[in-house]
This record gives sequence, structure tokens and C-alpha cells, in this order.
Amino acid sequence: MVGTTRAVFILDFRTPKIHLWSGSYDAPLVPISGQPLLDRLVNACSENGIEDVALVENLSSGISERFCLQDSTNTLSWRDAHHSDLIERLRDHEGDTLLIWGTPLFDSEVLDGIDTDSGLRASAWRPDAPTGIYRLSADVLRNFLPESHGAASDVRSQTLSTLAVGLSGLEMALPADELNAGSELLDIRDGVDASIAEFRCDKENLLRRLETSVGGYWRKPIAEHMLLCNTRFPPTAFYDRLATRLEGVLTCYPSQQIDIVSVVGAMTSQQPDFIAVGNGVTDLIQALYSVLNPTIAIPTPTFAGFQTPLDEERKNNFVLAPPYFDLDVRAFLEFATATGADTAIVVNPNNPTGRLVDYADVAWLAEALGSRGRRLIVDESFIDFPADGRSNSVENLVQSCGNLIVVKSLGKVFGLGGIRLAYLLAGDPALVAAVRRKLPLWNINGIAEYTLFLLPEFAEELEDSLRLLRKDRELFIQELQTVPGLDVVPSQTNFILCRLPENSVSAAELKRRLVLFESVLVRECGYQAMDDADRYLRLTVRSRAENERLAKTLRRTLSHSSTVSETNV
Repeated sequence: MVGTTRAVFILDFRTPKIHLWSGSYDAPLVPISGQPLLDRLVNACSENGIEDVALVENLSSGISERFCLQDSTNTLSWRDAHHSDLIERLRDHEGDTLLIWGTPLFDSEVLDGIDTDSGLRASAWRPDAPTGIYRLSADVLRNFLPESHGAASDVRSQTLSTLAVGLSGLEMALPADELNAGSELLDIRDGVDASIAEFRCDKENLLRRLETSVGGYWRKPIAEHMLLCNTRFPPTAFYDRLATRLEGVLTCYPSQQIDIVSVVGAMTSQQPDFIAVGNGVTDLIQALYSVLNPTIAIPTPTFAGFQTPLDEERKNNFVLAPPYFDLDVRAFLEFATATGADTAIVVNPNNPTGRLVDYADVAWLAEALGSRGRRLIVDESFIDFPADGRSNSVENLVQSCGNLIVVKSLGKVFGLGGIRLAYLLAGDPALVAAVRRKLPLWNINGIAEYTLFLLPEFAEELEDSLRLLRKDRELFIQELQTVPGLDVVPSQTNFILCRLPENSVSAAELKRRLVLFESVLVRECGYQAMDDADRYLRLTVRSRAENERLAKTLRRTLSHSSTVSETNV
């Protein structure tokens, strides 16, 4: 029919099969939540009103016998793609042609954003196989096709290669930096891609899956502003060096505590007997608590990892006052004493506020608590991010202050959250030994161990990354301050706490909308012990482009949410 749009799939059965635990599949037939990928894509075309669908195979795969389409779909499987009439079949259409090269995962809404004679390429773009979607007018498609003469095999090869060249010169409908993480095309080539596709297709449970399983974002297509790692480090050269010993690192058991604490001791200029290493700070907290069985006093809002392991009667929250949530150490000392807590905890700089307590105040607090027979645990996981942060570290006091314990995550400053590496410092070797006994025998993996040896080679790059990140943070703060009604807490770290406008939806509802409609994930603070917790978001400083995009999204979303009630969405 003249003027109608048809869809033509160019299917490549020469590529390696996708191997899953359930079996091996050609890419077009890999199951995504129990449904063949190609079936999903044809259905997406149908939802967009495209009923004229054709499948062009570069091999005689017999797909028409293995692949069932909806009865309403008028489909022609061109298994005679070896023959010279392929070109004439492609020419014989007067409307637009949606040329879908390969099987890139897409939703029907994506097709609306592709104008005539433009395209949208998949994230795994290859010049020799332009996986993507291209809307071509009849004239442009004909110009891309060769003359229909020559041997059948030559015609097939020439047709596809000539099309590929023509497609490579098309303008893209949307630049890559304008696509959110849930709308970009995905070229499915392996089991990880199939897992990503299943995540994207499970829209009904998307928010629940993100809330019940934190992490693993390398295989979850979401723009994540939640985890708190240095996005400027490490450089590519670090990964190149890591690869040189990867085989040995992965095939051998890692070292035990006694070896790894020696390396951390050299890094921190501390005696190894003062150090325990853990699979992240939470690993060390659990081990430490099992030794101390503490009753704690802790300023809130703060990192929940210190509170979660304890029963309610063993934790006392010292609620910090807005707008900046700065800690008054003298008032906190009196609170800890009055509540009967035997252990006080300070996260410095604090998470989620990004506020730093001066060295003199923390040192005073440690001494004052010690004189009253109480311990102080200081979490310095973010101490490297402020320009003067390291000068405010109290690691140098652990030997002289027997009641002081310092814990620190290394994954955050080094931008390597996946290595799960942290250490504990205390001037009490007996306590440290007791903590070590509570930890698994091989609790640090080989890649984390090897990383400790590589990091000194990149000391200059680390300092450069921190300087750049501080500039990124200030620019991000400036962007956020342009969001009407949004109150921004000045931060000294790689994350920023914001209070939502009074007339906006709650932080939990905003998070839901950002996930479902923008493919953006943020941390809402409703779980925190603080006044108006449901009005606060914590945003991670990422690349400047990502930060600008999030600020733009917040301006648009909050402007809309102030006029629409939660019950209407």
C-alpha cells in the first residue's frame, strides 16, 4: 500500500550463538523472559501500527519453521535472500521502510523518535554490521541498493555491504548523550546482554528489583546516581596493568589477612598489628560488633550500615539540625553519656550530608569519650574528597588513643566499588586480633589484593582525579541550584544532599518517577532518622554530562510534579 510503513529485519545467523545455562540460541531467537527476542521486536512494530513485516536472512536458517508470529502480522520470510530478486523486493515499496539491522532490543515508543532518513544505532555499534533501526524513504533506500545483476551470492553480499555503507552516513535521530539508559538500543550478543534485556523488559517489577538488590549496575541499564565512587578514577592504563596478571590472580587462592595487612600497613604508615582488612566497611562493622556487642550513639542522618545490625534498644540517634546538619561534638558527647552508650560513631565526612568535622573537634571528642570509658568509631571513607580532607583524618591518633577505631572503604576513593576492600585501624592489637578471627579466612578476593599493589603506580592520576571531581561537584551544585525550590546542602564530598520543594511529591515518589520514566536511579532518604526524611534526595557526582542531564531532568520533573498529585500518576 502506497504511503504505509513497512519493517524489514536484516537477520545475521553467521554470528556466534548466545550460550545460556538453559541452552544455546541464535541471537534472534534468544529467550527474553520466556519469549523469543524477534517475537518481541515484531510485536513492538505491530504496537506502532506496522503490520507489513519482512525477515531477510543471510543464511537459510529455517527461521520460518522455528518462529511463530501473531496471526495479524503479514510477514514474508525471504529465505531466498541468495537470489538476485532480493534487490527488487527491497525496491518494491513506495512508503517508508524501517530497516532493522540485527535484533537490537527496542520498545515501540522508540520508533516514533526516528524521522525519515535518519537512524538510531545500537550501543554496540560496529561499522561492518550497523546494528540499529533506520527509517528510509523509498528514494533513499533505492539509492543505497546496488544494481541487480551478477551471481546470486555476489548480489546478496553486495546488497548487504552496500546498505551498510549507506546507513553509516545517515544522521542519527538522537545523539547518544540524549538517550536515557532505558531507551538506547541494545545489541544482544551474549548472556549478559540477555540479562540486561530481561531487566529492561520487566517494567512492572523494575522499581522493586532496584530497591531489593543494590548494586550490579554494570548489567542494569539505569543511569545510577546512587553509589558513591570516584568517577574520575582509575584511568584506562590501570585496567591494562590489571589484565597482565589476571590469569594468575583468578586461578590462585588470594592471600590471607597476615599478608594483606602488611600492604595496607605500608599504605597507611601503620603497624600491621593495628589493621584488619574487610570485604567492605560493612564486613568490618559486623565483625567489630560481634566482638564489642555495643550500644551506640550516632548522629543522624548518616550511613545506615552502623545501625542496621543492632536491635533498637542498642542504638541512640542524635538527630542533626537542618539545614546543614553540622555536628556539635560537645552536645553529642553529652548525648552519648546521657543515653548510656558505650560507643559513639562519627562518619566524617558524613553520608548523606557531605559535611566535614574538623580534626580538632574529632580529636577532642575521642579524648573526652575515652576519659568517660567510651569508644569512638570514625568512618573516614570519604576523607579524601574534600580539598583539606586528609589533614582532618584522625588515623594518626589510633596509637595514642586506645579508645579510637577508624574504618575506611578503599573502593570509594579509588572508584572501584566492585573490589569490596576496606580496613580497620585501632591501637589495641588484642581488639584487632579478635576482629580478624570473626572474618572469613579468605575474605579479600585476588583482584582486590592485586589492586593494592597497582595503586601506587597511579598516585598522580588519583590526585588529578580528585581535583577534577571537586570541580565537577561545584558545577553540579550550581546546576542543582537552578532547580526551582530545591534546597542544596553545600557538600565537601562526591555526593550532594538536596531538600525537595514543599509543593512537590515525596522523595520516594520522585524516585519512582525517575526510574520508570527517565531511567535514572537516585537515593531517597526516607529511611533516615531525621526530620522530614521523605523530602530529601542524595545525588552522586558523576560525569559533567550526566550531572547536567540529571539537573535538567529534575527541573522538568519537579516542575510537573508540583502541579500533579501523586494519586493522578
